[in-house]
This record gives sequence, C-alpha cells and structure tokens, in this order.
Amino acid sequence: LAGLLSGPGPVAGVMSLLALDEAAAVVDTAVLVQALGDAGVEAPLWCLTRGAVSVGRSDRLVSAVQAQVWGLGRVAALEVPERWGGLVDLPEAWDERTLARLAGVLAGGAAAEDQLAIRASGVFGRRLVRAVRAEGSASWTPSGTVLVTGG
Repeated sequence: LAGLLSGPGPVAGVMSLLALDEAAAVVDTAVLVQALGDAGVEAPLWCLTRGAVSVGRSDRLVSAVQAQVWGLGRVAALEVPERWGGLVDLPEAWDERTLARLAGVLAGGAAAEDQLAIRASGVFGRRLVRAVRAEGSASWTPSGTVLVTGG
C-alpha cells in the first residue's frame, strides 16, 4: 500500500472489491479500513458488494457474507467519517448501464448518500417508509412487567 501511495499526487478515492471474494470479505475489508488509516489516506473508501441488500420484494438477497460487509461499513462510517465514502450494492448481472450508474455515484452524483443499491431500474438509497397496518391486526396488550427503552 505504501508503494502505491508514493505515486504522483494524492489519492482521490479508494474503491474496494474485497467483499466480492466471500472467503475473507469482512476481515479483508476491516484490514483495508485500518491500513488506509495507518497510511494516512484521507480519501473516501467505497466498498462494493453484490446481492447484499434488497430494494423490493422481487429483489432477493444473495449473500449474507456481503451483507456483513454492510454492517462493518456502517460502523466504519461512524468511527472514521472523514475517510468513509460509502457502500454500493451491485446487481448479480452487470451491464454498461450499471457501470455508468456506478461511475456517477463514485463521481459524487449521489450527494450525501453513503448506502446505495444499483439495479436495472435505477439507483436506490435507504429510506424509511410507513408500514401499512394489516386489517384485523391485534392491538398490543402487555401483561406483567414491560420495559420500554429509548425515547
């Protein structure tokens, strides 16, 4: 890593494909985050996965291991925000449109988004949506001792 960093000019960003090798996806990604910090690299790190998140009912999850990289990435975003770029989940099959969307995300086209999924139908960011209450659902009627935490 030190040899690569001694090149002409500063590093503008790091794109990691380590999660695509599921044998050591989480460990290798954690080592990369630490190594970039040890080397003083302040460039944003983007970690790419494939099939780690779902954007809808028809979009199945493919890799629990790569989903773990998303968990690690969320922690890295909190611990080293100055050098965190984000997480991008790619579809199982890539095409030119997918790569063009990825280039747009890495070039800053996603603005403040740091957790994205690229699919054939577009680029998706995390959002909270109100769940529809099912008809006839029972109300909550606790009995005994109940501990409610949070605010």
